[in-house]
Amino acid sequence: MLFHITAQHDHLSCGGVAARREGHAADFQREWGRWMEGNDKVKVIAAYQNQPTHRIFVVVEADNYDDLNTFTNRWKATGSCDVQPVGDGIATRHAKGVWGK
Repeated sequence: MLFHITAQHDHLSCGGVAARREGHAADFQREWGRWMEGNDKVKVIAAYQNQPTHRIFVVVEADNYDDLNTFTNRWKATGSCDVQPVGDGIATRHAKGVWGK
């Protein structure tokens, strides 16, 4: 199944802000973005960031909600995390044979 995740925190709970203040921003950036590579249970399809608002938009594929719940824990401690099941509209249109018609 495909899921759309919107996660947001603020400048007070931002690990990047704290890392810059403490002088280890490069280390933080290297480790923080590792989730974008997914894991053996959750495949990241797309990841978009709106840095000024401290918000990310992610599309992932997972077989069950428990794996997805574990994957999203990283965002729950610092802000909000909304997970919605979604369908692939482009793939559906192709499958129905109406693409380009």
